[in-house]
Amino acid sequence: MSDPAIDLSAEQARQHIQEAQLPEQEARRYSAFVDHFPEALFFANTEEAMADYQEGQGVTLPAWFLQYRLTLAEAYAGADDLAIQFASFTDAFHVGSPRRKKLDRFWYTLSLPGLPRGKRQRNMYLKGSPELRLFPIAVDIDDDRYQLGINLDESDTRIYEYHVEDIEAAFAAQEDIAISVMPVFASPGDMLSRIARIQHDGQVTDWKE
Repeated sequence: MSDPAIDLSAEQARQHIQEAQLPEQEARRYSAFVDHFPEALFFANTEEAMADYQEGQGVTLPAWFLQYRLTLAEAYAGADDLAIQFASFTDAFHVGSPRRKKLDRFWYTLSLPGLPRGKRQRNMYLKGSPELRLFPIAVDIDDDRYQLGINLDESDTRIYEYHVEDIEAAFAAQEDIAISVMPVFASPGDMLSRIARIQHDGQVTDWKE
């Protein structure tokens, strides 16, 4: 079994960002995450771990998403209670999540829950829209029916929020599940830069603005 992650100090995380050759704006967003939590121990997933994960899920993840996980996945690896809270969702899109005004109530785990095992539910995520092949990457720790997901399309770097029951209803009605899915971050860097609090090891660390 391959190691799932490598630990990174803030300095090492900045080096990872530099070596990743990200677009300039995206690199600034990754760096903002490090600057917000300068005392944290960050982590990145290994190539072997992500290869094993994709094989287990039966999918090929977009190169931009793999680059995110291999560059700077999160902080405080190994904490049993690891969860994050966002300061805001992006305002770059016309449609906004109704949860955007109450984000200080919600905690997410970026644990890559992946697709359900059942064929019908997998089809709902992967074949429920002509434009969107939805793949779960995070869940609300108090209600795992609220999820964050990505489009497995290589050209779409957005991160979406949705409620499982909403996409189930759309799929059952033979409607496009995309009607129940809302973009909340423009990219992984956008998401990382908006993390305001991290729960780990029985404590909460707030960002330094």
